Amino acid sequence: MITQVHKIRRFALVLVLFWSAGIAFSFYWFYRGEQQTVLAIGRAEARATFEKDTLYRRWATRHGGVYVPASEQSPANPYLQHVPERDVTTPSGKALTLVNPAYMTRQVFELADSQNNLVRGHITSLNPIRPENKPDPWEAKALKQFETGVKEVSEVQQMGGRPYMRLMRPFVTEPSCLKCHAAQGYRVGDIRGGVSASVPLDVDAAVMGDVVTGAAVSHGFIWLLGVGLIGTGARVLGRSARAIEEREERYRTVADYTEGWEYWQGPDRTFRYVSPSCLELSGYSREEFYADPDLLHRIVHPDDQPCYENHVRESFCGTPKPIDFRIIRKDGEIRWIAHICRLVYTASGVENGIRGSNRDITDRKMASETLREQAVLLEKEVRERMEREAELEAKNAELERFTYTVSHDLKSPLITIKGFAGAVLKDVEGGNLQRLDGDVRRIMGAADKMSALLSDLLELSRIGRIVNAPSLIDMNLLVKDVLAQLSGPVQQAGVEVVLQPGLGTVWGDQPRIGEVLQNLVENAIKYRGEQRQPRIEIGMRDEAGGAVFIVRDNGIGVPAQYHETIFGLFNQLDARSEGTGIGLALARRIVEFHGGKLWVESDGAGQGSTFCFTLNTRPPEPLEQG
Repeated sequence: MITQVHKIRRFALVLVLFWSAGIAFSFYWFYRGEQQTVLAIGRAEARATFEKDTLYRRWATRHGGVYVPASEQSPANPYLQHVPERDVTTPSGKALTLVNPAYMTRQVFELADSQNNLVRGHITSLNPIRPENKPDPWEAKALKQFETGVKEVSEVQQMGGRPYMRLMRPFVTEPSCLKCHAAQGYRVGDIRGGVSASVPLDVDAAVMGDVVTGAAVSHGFIWLLGVGLIGTGARVLGRSARAIEEREERYRTVADYTEGWEYWQGPDRTFRYVSPSCLELSGYSREEFYADPDLLHRIVHPDDQPCYENHVRESFCGTPKPIDFRIIRKDGEIRWIAHICRLVYTASGVENGIRGSNRDITDRKMASETLREQAVLLEKEVRERMEREAELEAKNAELERFTYTVSHDLKSPLITIKGFAGAVLKDVEGGNLQRLDGDVRRIMGAADKMSALLSDLLELSRIGRIVNAPSLIDMNLLVKDVLAQLSGPVQQAGVEVVLQPGLGTVWGDQPRIGEVLQNLVENAIKYRGEQRQPRIEIGMRDEAGGAVFIVRDNGIGVPAQYHETIFGLFNQLDARSEGTGIGLALARRIVEFHGGKLWVESDGAGQGSTFCFTLNTRPPEPLEQG
């Protein structure tokens, strides 16, 4: 992995290369400048020499030449034999010879040649009169260029092993030149040759070498200084980068390897950091969150969106409370996460977005839900057990009362039978047939009462053990069937029965529900009292808990203290009344077995009674048999 330190080193190396290239280019530019300066100086010196030579040559030409004493150094010019008065003698007898401009220039050039460091000159032509004026190859090339219109030719040439700046300009024929050169066919304006000037460059080059050496040293020093600064800067930056990388490594180790999904959203809501664990939790990679700042909001379960949006609003107002919500993973799976976030600030206290943390709590939620369901189930089982225990206690108490009552109520007929059996024996022995008949009838009445009592007890014991399949019961039809069965007692007692229409339907064991109605109607007939116009109303009323069926009479009524007592076994308000005292207990047991309630409402003695009961209007759970 390329670290920041490596990048800094590479950058420093590139910077050194650029710095070196810059210094090298600067030195090269300086060196080239010095070279051009030396050449420019040489060229300027050559031009100055040419102008000087041209100036004194023009002066000599203007005067037609000069006379000098004839000598070995200045002999008569054989090429001026056609010139009148080439040689003259002064009145004193001194011999003089004419030196024309070309002759004078040549002598000056020869004198300069004898001086090692002076500018050399040479007068030449492609058609020279004097063979020594024949051009060298470079001069011949320049002379040919003059014929094409070139005004000046210059170039660095090696002469005698030394560098020279050679410069050459053409000689244009002037009227004064024709005195010597008319014989060659020149006319005014013709180019008849040229003068070259050669300036030695080694002296200037030596000076330039010293300057270049100094420049090289200064450039080298500057280069070393720059490289040193770059190296120092690279080391400082490297240490800083290494420290930053170490801090980032600690941060990355803590942030990237957390079990939860951590993130940081900037003030613009874009993700500045998302931990890699987001992929495992949500199915989306961190790159997808970086590319789409709204992705987190979109994967929140629709049912939890309002809660999440309210939490986000609270986040920008302070420190919100942690929340749990569901997300929809990329593969469609729903996961529960525990979310907490808070505002973060820069070192200067400026708000810098939100840092959030998400933990996968799906397993915890499932375990919690399982525990909740188990708790509910346990609570239900405990409640049912307590109900069964209470029911068992009630049944035990009822069994005790039942045992006592049965032993008492069954003993009474047996005592009657036993007593009158003895009377029968006496009647038989005494031959008292009339009395015998009465005693036998009393014995038979006691036996019948005992049989009815046993039948009712047997019927009571069957409730909850012998059941019929539940069915939908039309209450109006059932009431009519019960009234049809009781039509004899109803007519005999002169009772008016009023049936409310639209009683609806219930679910249950139809024969058992019929027994409830039969017992309630028989009870109303039995306890009508001395009412001259006995009346029974059968109907229904609506209450908050549902429909309540009622059997109302205008009989003797039930005092408040007996509202529960009358539903006990063998309990009768009027001991003289017929019956076993089991009917109401049997009716309540049937109603409760069907999940309903049976109770009595009465304002007291002589105020009539209203027996109320409730039943299921929806299909009940399957009834247990036992």
